[in-house]
Amino acid sequence: MSNITNDERFELLEMIASDALGITSLEATGKLTADFCVIGVEQLARALESAYDLGLVTGYRLGSRSASNDAGLAA
Repeated sequence: MSNITNDERFELLEMIASDALGITSLEATGKLTADFCVIGVEQLARALESAYDLGLVTGYRLGSRSASNDAGLAA
């Protein structure tokens, strides 16, 4: 997971993990008691839905920027 820690999306993933799953960090510690947890199906569904929604919003924003940039070039 250390490769993703430099990714700007990592903070958002940690926020989803914290809010939906009660997981305080996505960094591996090497300790089984800290690195593994039991979560309910409803919690998992909530976390996946949040990540999906975030992807939709991000994609929409990027698409809107791209469309406005393309419109500016065409003018």
